[in-house]
Amino acid sequence: MHTTKMLACLGALAACLALPSVGRAADNCTGQFVVVGTTAVNLDDNRDAPSHMAIGIWDAKTSHTTFKDADGNTWTNEVSSVGTAWKQIGGTGKYANAEASGWQRTIRMDVAEQAGVLVPVYIGVWGGNCSGR
Repeated sequence: MHTTKMLACLGALAACLALPSVGRAADNCTGQFVVVGTTAVNLDDNRDAPSHMAIGIWDAKTSHTTFKDADGNTWTNEVSSVGTAWKQIGGTGKYANAEASGWQRTIRMDVAEQAGVLVPVYIGVWGGNCSGR
């Protein structure tokens, strides 16, 4: 069962990556996200962006995700209570005084088994204004 759920999640991720991002006119950054349990992965459409393939920790109680880029700099995003908007609320290094915000849309929600415990899985797309980064 665990293998079936993981294959379903990987299939949904592949479909998400194969489709062009659903952007809006004012967006200057777009991408995809995957959250499994408390682990989040950011996939920026701009493969040269420092935030591309950043790994983060999601806190369900606060709706905050703290990501770390390849250079070791971090930034924290807060997601709205309905899960459709995000904004950067803090950071270190190059993200210390940066401002960014935007929208997100969950494409698939499911559960997967991790260490014998069922955890939530979210796969979706995001976009917004990241010019302050």
